[in-house]
Amino acid sequence: MGAKGWPWKLSLAVCGLLLSLAILELGARTYARLTSQERTIIADDMLGWKLVPRSKHLYRKEEQAYLIAINSKGLRDVERSYEKPLGVFRIVVVGDSFVFGSGGVETSDRFTDILEKSTKNVEVINMGVPAYGSDQEYLYLKTEGLKYHPDLIILCAFENDFRESFSTVSPSNGRPKGYFSTSGGQLLFHPPSFSLFYRLAQRSYLFGFTDLALKKVSKVYGRPPDVLEPQERVETFRQLFIQARTLCLQNGAQLVLVYFPFRGQKEKNVIQEVFDKLAAAQGIRTLDLMNRMQSADAERPAYFQKDIHFNEYGHQVVAAALQEYLLAHGLLNSASSSPEKLKN
Repeated sequence: MGAKGWPWKLSLAVCGLLLSLAILELGARTYARLTSQERTIIADDMLGWKLVPRSKHLYRKEEQAYLIAINSKGLRDVERSYEKPLGVFRIVVVGDSFVFGSGGVETSDRFTDILEKSTKNVEVINMGVPAYGSDQEYLYLKTEGLKYHPDLIILCAFENDFRESFSTVSPSNGRPKGYFSTSGGQLLFHPPSFSLFYRLAQRSYLFGFTDLALKKVSKVYGRPPDVLEPQERVETFRQLFIQARTLCLQNGAQLVLVYFPFRGQKEKNVIQEVFDKLAAAQGIRTLDLMNRMQSADAERPAYFQKDIHFNEYGHQVVAAALQEYLLAHGLLNSASSSPEKLKN
């Protein structure tokens, strides 16, 4: 009789444990929502990760605290419809944490929002996602950005984007990601690989409200070396932007590639060299902000003191440079006859 009772007792113990975990999970989620500590990033089978729609997080781990509020379509932006309003010139800006506003920049102080407010009949959609490489930005443009029917797409790159694009685990946040290679002159996508533990960690708040689970996952995956040989990496990187331009033209949009420098940068890197060659051989429009940011930073800090990202003044400099470039190349004339001149 005693032996027959053990399965029943074991079942009760398991059920009790599961119920306790469920209650704890519910409590953690409720607390996160009430205190604006929700997770804002979740795994994605193609992009590696993406922003969680309708999530909020008061982030305190960077230079200064700032609110991250994600809209219903997964952007750190106001609500935007896929359909473009009549009479509006729509710009989509794709990039990483510099576009997102990391470091502690509120949405209204980012260069995208400054540019939108300073230019008549222009809508600037911010599609920045922290730690994205150029490969993920290309995929994000292809799968989501073009849904907004943009007239102009600005694809931004930072110094670390080249390495980020050829890692199966992001050097910036430790998350698994895919990558591209080239075959016969065509891009070949290799999707990310997620362990069962990683998938479970993405769904549970019991691992913590921030990156506790992510740190554990990083130990499981380790830090694999960059994929592809150097020459193939450069060719693949080049093809990403050529294909991005093709996508834009097929959808009636112009493309501008923008390079963001790191603080104190004085010499060009592989990304800038690729951009220069694309401009010369393919006629792709590019804007290199290295000299502009260096000059601005010499007069007044354009970067956060303890963070790699632009501060509020840095975003003002970027907004002014973009506006000047777009006007000089006739990319805003059809939308605005009298835009306000930005100052930095």
